[in-house]
Amino acid sequence: MPEVTESPARHTPMKVSVLIPTHNRRQYVVDAIQSVIAQDYADLEIIVVDDGSTDGTEEALAPYLSRVRVIRTRNQGPALARNVGMEAARGDYVAFLDSDDLYYPFKIRLQAQLLDYYPDVGMVYSEFSAFSDDGFWNELHLKKYHESAYRRDGLDHERLFAERKLLHELRSSRVLDDAGLERWPESEVHFGNIYEAYLFNTVVFTNSMMFRRSLLKKTGLQHKTFGMFHDLEFALRICRHAKVAFVDVPTYKLRYHSGQISTTQKLHGGKVAIKIQRDLLRVTKHHLRLDPEFYSSNRDRIHRHLARLCRAVAIPMLSYDQGTAHESAHYPLRARRYLSKCREYGQGEPIL
Repeated sequence: MPEVTESPARHTPMKVSVLIPTHNRRQYVVDAIQSVIAQDYADLEIIVVDDGSTDGTEEALAPYLSRVRVIRTRNQGPALARNVGMEAARGDYVAFLDSDDLYYPFKIRLQAQLLDYYPDVGMVYSEFSAFSDDGFWNELHLKKYHESAYRRDGLDHERLFAERKLLHELRSSRVLDDAGLERWPESEVHFGNIYEAYLFNTVVFTNSMMFRRSLLKKTGLQHKTFGMFHDLEFALRICRHAKVAFVDVPTYKLRYHSGQISTTQKLHGGKVAIKIQRDLLRVTKHHLRLDPEFYSSNRDRIHRHLARLCRAVAIPMLSYDQGTAHESAHYPLRARRYLSKCREYGQGEPIL
């Protein structure tokens, strides 16, 4: 069996490519596809990358082969599945959709119009909503999801971005169509270069972003080595090379459920928490190495940030009690090494 197989599809150019990587999400992926089909924007293609599913996903996708390009690969993980989709994309713009999530019906039109009208903007991301099948709903979820940045560090969009415009001004000037945005007339669109802010605080909800495919020549694809933050690291590279825009309107619906890869509420949640913090530290150190001059000019601030990230790795290691006897002995030792790095960074205060 070849590593990659693709269903027959029309090979015509279009404006937007929507990429849906999926692995054993048969119960959700059709709803995700339907939310793209329901977009009030026709100039798009849908690419589903079936990352080695074994749960009948292929059969679930069969009725959609006239509307969807399906690419099947052996299971390699979400970063490589997205890369396969990006390499196959034909649109000028690329958007992501996790196969257990949904789009608002105006998502593609709103973001594509902003990229059309502002050629100096390389990427647009947005506010988003969160829900669960048992009734949870939070319409404006970004500041809760990235609580450490927006609440702990007191960030807001006025501090992050250099410029803002009211949504109704853009609608009045015909930059944006009216359809679907009546509920958020006083919302704003923000513009600016946020690479440095993003390096120190997780502020971008990467699922919601749409970017110019031409940027891939500068940024390259996603890197599996960054683990659970491969998407954040990829978005950081985009922000390093391009101005971005943020729309203070939810365009994306994040579904919470027990099968999510990143959940820390299941049997191996302790390990997941450790991996999340280690991967974030790895991404940050990698980007700091890219610019020695910036490191030298901001050494104190960087060291405070790295010390905070090291402590964030050490804390779940110190409290880990879910594994084998070897793991229970190993993790506290590793935690001490991370705490010693805090002292090297001049931030040796105890953990309370």
